[in-house]
Amino acid sequence: MRISTSMIFDSGRDAMLRQSADLLHTQQQLSTGKRVLTPSDDPIAAARALEVSQTKSINEQFQTNQGHASDALASLESSLGSIGDILTYIRTRAIQAGNAALSPTEHEAIAVDVEAQFNALVGLANSKDGSGEYRFGGYQSGGKPFSDQLAYVGDAGVREIQVAPSRRMAVGVPGSEVFMVDGDQSRMFAAISGLIDGLRSPPAGGVAAVVANAIDGMDAAFDKVNTLRASVGSRMVELDALADVSATQDVQYAETLSRLQDLDYAEAISRFSKQQAILEAAQQSYVRTTGLSLFDLLR
Repeated sequence: MRISTSMIFDSGRDAMLRQSADLLHTQQQLSTGKRVLTPSDDPIAAARALEVSQTKSINEQFQTNQGHASDALASLESSLGSIGDILTYIRTRAIQAGNAALSPTEHEAIAVDVEAQFNALVGLANSKDGSGEYRFGGYQSGGKPFSDQLAYVGDAGVREIQVAPSRRMAVGVPGSEVFMVDGDQSRMFAAISGLIDGLRSPPAGGVAAVVANAIDGMDAAFDKVNTLRASVGSRMVELDALADVSATQDVQYAETLSRLQDLDYAEAISRFSKQQAILEAAQQSYVRTTGLSLFDLLR
């Protein structure tokens, strides 16, 4: 087989190109810190890394959802707490109003105070959450859930958020669950407004009957609110546990990706130095080989 000058040139050139490509690949690995730059570097690791990355992204979305759910439940719990405080206050004032020694003027003062608290309660019933939606409207969160006549115009929908692969968590409570007692909306609002009217214009039986009816209404409503607060509290505890699990999984996914993709810097630096030395030697050899001539041997 004859070895022509062009074959020598081509062989040397191809060898340097391969060595330059290897050196460039190692440089890219060192600059990115990644061992697997393309699937061809390690097809099995690349496929596994893609799978883990997708799972990690899903887990991160659940963590985001858990944050939204936590905020929504904390806001809901705060509102339910405020409602409970108002009910407790009105109940206390109702008991005070039952004192037979109070004058009409004192009854009027209590009525004014209770009316202010009642307006605050209605304000909470029509309050908005952090996203600008009416908190107690169910799915009908774009408009006030309670009309000016205090009729519930929302629905019974319960807003939920997906916080884990197999867990959708309720983060809202429809107004019908909070302000209606045993399906009777008037048990809360009407009892309070009845107390106000009764203090200002006592019925024939006196204030006592009005006070008793108001206290019964407050007790029933307070029990309902406390039950809802307990339910929200249990969901917040569950959410904390889910958040801990998601955080642990996130760390595990990150460690798996690191194991599959990250570069061993010590090995890569050693390989880079070796490739650099080989390339330099090949370049010097190429220069010397291509510089040879038959006339040099004839001198």
